[in-house]
Amino acid sequence: MKWHLPLIVAILFNAGANIMMKWSVLGVTESETQSVVDKLLARFINIPFLVGLAFFGVALIFYQKSLENLNLSIAYPLMTSAGLLIVTAWSVFVFKEALAMHHILGIVAITGGIWLLSI
Repeated sequence: MKWHLPLIVAILFNAGANIMMKWSVLGVTESETQSVVDKLLARFINIPFLVGLAFFGVALIFYQKSLENLNLSIAYPLMTSAGLLIVTAWSVFVFKEALAMHHILGIVAITGGIWLLSI
C-alpha cells in the first residue's frame, strides 16, 4: 500500500510533463532565416517547456520513492500505461487530436493490462 500514492503522483507528473512538452511546441515557428541559436531558444526556452522539465523531475523523485516498495516489473508498466491513458485523453479532449478505432482498441487492451497488473 505504501507505493500507491507516490506512484500515482509520479504518473500524474510524468503525464503532465509530456503534455507540457507538446504544449511547448505549439505555436513555435521556425524559418530558414533564423539562426540555429534562435531556433533552439524558441523551442527550449519557453514556459511550457520549463514547466515540463520540472514535472519530469518531480515524477522521477516520486517514481523512485514508489520503487522502494514495488517491483520494477510492475511499476514501469503501470507508469507507462496509465500515463498513456492520461495523455491520450488530454490529447483528444484538449488538443483535439483524432483517434482511430485501432487506437481505441489498443487503449482498451492497455486498460485491461493495467487492471491485471494491479490486482
